[in-house]
Order: sequence, then C-alpha cells, then structure tokens
Amino acid sequence: MNKTKKLLILNLGIDSNDTSLGFTHTWINELKNEYPIIDIITMRLGKNDLKEDVGIYFVNSNNKKLTKFQQIKKIRYLFNEVLGKTNYDHCFAHMSPLLLVLGSRKLKKKGIDSTLWFTHPGPNYGIKRIVLYLASLVAKNIVTASDNSFPYKTRKLNVIGHGIDFSRFEKRERNKVERFLYLGRISESKKVHIIVENFIRFNEANQNIYSLTLIGGTLNNQDKKYLEKIKKMINNNQSIRFMGKIPHEKLGKVINEFDCNINIAKKGFFDKVVLETLYSGIINICYSDDYKQFYPIAQHDKLFVTNDLNEIEEKMNYVAKLKSSELKSIIKYSYDNLDSHSLETLSKRLDNIFR
Repeated sequence: MNKTKKLLILNLGIDSNDTSLGFTHTWINELKNEYPIIDIITMRLGKNDLKEDVGIYFVNSNNKKLTKFQQIKKIRYLFNEVLGKTNYDHCFAHMSPLLLVLGSRKLKKKGIDSTLWFTHPGPNYGIKRIVLYLASLVAKNIVTASDNSFPYKTRKLNVIGHGIDFSRFEKRERNKVERFLYLGRISESKKVHIIVENFIRFNEANQNIYSLTLIGGTLNNQDKKYLEKIKKMINNNQSIRFMGKIPHEKLGKVINEFDCNINIAKKGFFDKVVLETLYSGIINICYSDDYKQFYPIAQHDKLFVTNDLNEIEEKMNYVAKLKSSELKSIIKYSYDNLDSHSLETLSKRLDNIFR
C-alpha cells in the first residue's frame, strides 16, 4: 500500500488578490496531485482561496506586520509546531531562502530534504546575499526557471522552466499594436521610469495616438516611494494610466485589451508575466536574453534592448509599424515554444527533483 505523501512549502505570501503572488494558489493546488497533504509556512497571509485541508501557518498578515525580531521568533515557533506533528517527505522553499535557513537545522534533525526554488538575479550585497548563499548550501536541490535566473554556479542547480496556468489566459489575435503595457512589480529594479520616459517621447512623436498602462503593485516602502516618483512623471498625461494590482484570477481577461508588453528587467529576471502575455497573443519588448528562445532569430535585434535602454522608443516604433501578417507570425512562433512552462507538468517536474 502506497503511503500518503506529505509536503512542507515555505513561501513569501498567500494572497489571491496579489498580481505577482496570486499564482502560488494554482501551484499549490497542482502539487496536491502528487502530495495530498500540504502545509505551508508563509511570510504573509492575505486573501486565501486554497482548499480547507491545506494547513497555513503565517508570520505576518495584510493587517499586521511584526518587527524583524518578532518575525524570526515566530518563524522558529512555526517550524517547531509543524515539524512536531507531521513527518514530511520533503520541504519546498519557493523564493524563501530566509525561511529555509532558519528552519534548516530542524529539518535536518528530522531527516527532511529540501529544495530551493529561486528565479531572480539575486541580491548583489548585504545580508540577503549571505542568506541566499547559506540557503544554497543547506538545500539538497535548487531549481530555477531559466539558464540565467539563479545567481550562483552550483551542481545542485536544475533548470526546469516555469509553471504557468495557461488555462487562465485566452489567446486573441491582434492586427496591429496600439496599446502598450507594463505588467509586473512596481520597483526600481524593473526600470518602470525608463519605460515611461521612452513612451512619452515615442507617443509625442506620433501625435499621442498610443497608450501605456501600468499594472502591478509595490512590495515594500522603497517600492512605494518609487511609485510616487512614477505618478509624478505621469502627472496629467492622458495617454498613461496606472491600474495598480489586479487579482491574478482576473489577469487573463484584463490583459487581453493590450497589444505589446514591455519588460526590461535585467539579465537573471525571467518573469512569468512575459510568458503569460505571449500566450495571450501579446508581443513583448525585452532586455533579458533568456526570452530570446521565444522569438525567431531575425527578431532578436528588433525586439530586444541592449545596454542602451533608450532603445525602447525605437522598439516601440518597430512594433507599431509591423504588418498584421508579420505580427501574427511572430506571436505564433512565441506561442508554439511555451509548452515546457505549463502548470500541467509542474508537479511531475518538481516531484522528479524532490526524489
């Protein structure tokens, strides 16, 4: 008789209303196909739409955030609680190196192996860089989505692609590009201000017939200050609007009104929003080479920005002038190369690593 498999998940947040983190609900539901018993230690609990049999242990909530000392104390308490009553087959830390480091000694004592998922260029300095390095040492395996989306070279690393629930998105054919989009976290690391600057120049040179919409939210106080900077840049510009956060479950319908997404995050970022928009038939202007796999070689120079980020204006002009047949051909190529990033195969891909 096969035993019931049990999985402990560590993550940044549970919140179906969060544009960036809402997808974790679909991941967890998919992982339940392989692991019927799942408990989660999460740094923040927001709107929870998970099944009732998923155990959730949270450090902070949307209504109350603890001090750093209180957070560390509570994290240790939560590890004692969950490990004291359940013998898990594995621990999966999703973008949560700190939680993994703080719980590593207790996990080792219980004989529970861990896998760290990390898809980000990583911190360049400071305590966060040290924490990520320590997490890479204590994890048995490390998984990431693309060749350049983990900052350290290690034999533990497995590149397995993303896990996107494409059923939430609907492909729509576009004949031309008029409505531009930035989808993602509002953060200086995403260089949203450069996108806005380039769009303003581009639009003014074209009689202000185009539009730009920013969709996404902030993660911390530094992001909130940056958002205020963006709002001042926009001022009363009628061609630019800020929509803020969109619940992930509604995102597929919302983005269908746009024609081109702009993502100029640096090398190492492999944002799933680029793949979600490509699936929906939205052409992308990008910076990171990791996205070149989704475009014909002939389009690389035309759709990818180099170190001169002011090239965005030039790329906007290019996509705006594409013929309908050219646009559809590019999007078809992108669409046909997304299979390895589907949610449908995620639990199997991860389970093969966990073993």
